[in-house]
Amino acid sequence: MELQKSAMSDRQRAFRATYRHQIATWYNGWLHLAVIFVSGFAVIYVCAANLRDGAWWAWGVIPVVFLAYQFGEYWAHRVWLHRPAQNGALRELYNRHTLQHHQFFTDHEMRFADHMDWRVTFFPPFTMATMLLVALPSAVICGLLLSPNVGWLVMASVIGSYMWYEFVHFCCHVEDNWFLINCPIVNTARRHHKAHHDHSIMMEVNMGIGTPIFDWVYGTSDLDRGFFGHVFNGNSWKHVKSGLRKTAKTPTLKLQRLAESQ
Repeated sequence: MELQKSAMSDRQRAFRATYRHQIATWYNGWLHLAVIFVSGFAVIYVCAANLRDGAWWAWGVIPVVFLAYQFGEYWAHRVWLHRPAQNGALRELYNRHTLQHHQFFTDHEMRFADHMDWRVTFFPPFTMATMLLVALPSAVICGLLLSPNVGWLVMASVIGSYMWYEFVHFCCHVEDNWFLINCPIVNTARRHHKAHHDHSIMMEVNMGIGTPIFDWVYGTSDLDRGFFGHVFNGNSWKHVKSGLRKTAKTPTLKLQRLAESQ
């Protein structure tokens, strides 16, 4: 299945068709989505159920962890997903992101055709378990040094931040609707990410997905705006910088071989 009315190039259409042939027939995008969000909400529920009366300041851990997660996401996206590395695992991340995800979706066509295409965007289901393991040391240390509530809130905040990433990234690749066009922050993320999928600037611009904050901090945004202008930019392209540096596009032959190898 493919979108009939689309501005995608013949090259993009061919890549999408080749990639889809490699998706297992048993794959179900709805099940993939359910595994991510049901398990995520279950973890948050367990954390919330273990909270006890405590100091009000403990709740401040939520925005702190959220921002720390956003920085980590920004850094990993900028350094690992768009820079080929010698390390095998990091090279695979680069291949799957820059040479596959960014060819399946471009600024000319960002949409899924159906739920089978969700595989190209969602992280594998085991990522939730990985996030738990990543969060566990910090949660235990904070729980011991500060308070049990802080430990549980750290764990819940890490999982919630990961779920926010998956939700926002998913929203960037679905059909326009009233909610996506008008919801603050979500509409900002959609425009921000669509600009990132322009092949000529994708290696250096708009690396934040859950939020554009760190693109603003480090000057990697395509917008010439302040903090609040970035966060609440919405769908507007009015403030895009002039003279953004363009880079070469990825070789077609290499993309074809990568798609066929999956």
